[in-house]
Amino acid sequence: MGKPNLKAELVSVGTELLLGEIVDTNAAHMSQRLAEIGVDVHFRHTVGDNLGRIVSVLEPALSRSDAVLICGGLGPTQDDLTRESIAQVTGRPLRPDAAAQQHLREFFARRGYTATPNNLKQATVPEGGRLLDNTCGTAPGVLVELEGAGGSPGSVLIAVPGPPPEMREMMRREVIPYLAGRQGGPPIAVHTRVLRLADIGESSLVAEIDDIIREQTDPTIAPYASPGEVKLRLATKSASDDEAARRLDAMEARLRERIGRHIYGVDDETMEVAAGAALRAAGATVAVAESCTGGLVASRITDVPGSSDYFLGSVVAYANEIKQRVLGVPAETLEAHGAVSEETALAMATGVRGLYGADYAVATTGIAGPGGGGDGKPVGLVYLAVADAEGAVCLRQNWPGTREQFKRRVSQYALNLLRKRVLGIEVEG
Repeated sequence: MGKPNLKAELVSVGTELLLGEIVDTNAAHMSQRLAEIGVDVHFRHTVGDNLGRIVSVLEPALSRSDAVLICGGLGPTQDDLTRESIAQVTGRPLRPDAAAQQHLREFFARRGYTATPNNLKQATVPEGGRLLDNTCGTAPGVLVELEGAGGSPGSVLIAVPGPPPEMREMMRREVIPYLAGRQGGPPIAVHTRVLRLADIGESSLVAEIDDIIREQTDPTIAPYASPGEVKLRLATKSASDDEAARRLDAMEARLRERIGRHIYGVDDETMEVAAGAALRAAGATVAVAESCTGGLVASRITDVPGSSDYFLGSVVAYANEIKQRVLGVPAETLEAHGAVSEETALAMATGVRGLYGADYAVATTGIAGPGGGGDGKPVGLVYLAVADAEGAVCLRQNWPGTREQFKRRVSQYALNLLRKRVLGIEVEG
């Protein structure tokens, strides 16, 4: 077994992150890549473009972690203060790097510009540190190794640029290989598997597997909900991929014995992937008619590579006139029951199936809100229908929330309804 895993902290620098103007996807990517080589991330911080505040975050981080990774603040402007922060917290003055400065001059010259002093600021490095190549931009990264007690190796400070393509490439080429070598021995990496479940809520799921969760040791089990599904994240630490797979397989098998009827996919097998796989296996085709989801069901189906094998087309029939003229929904149906009704949903599914000559068809019609409810039809009401050669069935649900939440949940249930119909799983109308 190798040495204990390195402990790391991540520091995201940028006032725009604190203001919510930019979502910090960089930290998630960095955490994922570090976990793959067995580096444990214990803390993540976000701090604005302020020298004193950055230093106040770095000081305790260096005192308790083996590696501190900073993302952002390496550019040429006055509010890019990461280099200055590293210099201050380590007591090492910034020095120009002649080779890096020449590289920047050539970079700008090739584009017909002259490198300005603030551009050349990017080619400075704390004394004793080194710069990391940036193959996608102008700002090099920074790496500074510190000494521990008695001259033993101490913490390391690594700074990478904020633009995601530059950060990702520098992590891949420079940071991950360096930390993997510093780790020493085979990494005890985190191995995960996510089981995706439908037709069950988080509380009901936890109740069904309460004893398994209470007894968990390795792998661990963590449930979490998202619109229209619940996920179970299984995790284990191991230096061996085979051993990790064996543990995860055993836990998955135990869970499938208990709740297998609800598991529709694993890891990246989203509902659109699962529905498409069912259609492909059956050699069947599908068409879609949408009102309240505005094309989201069709969009998700076509997000899957190779979906042209089974997806024929769709109709976004928002207006009643289109429901009648294109899908053939009878005017008397709309007049008697309204656009948001079981009768209309069934007619939409049957109509689009005939229009495209598809084996299966799915339809959605509902009230996304925030207005439009009334007359016994509240905001969040939706009817979902699926049709095939054997007939058609319809489900009635009510999911109040934001329009985005509503549309996402409806599309998820529509795809699940389609998946179950193709697989021959009973759908109660």
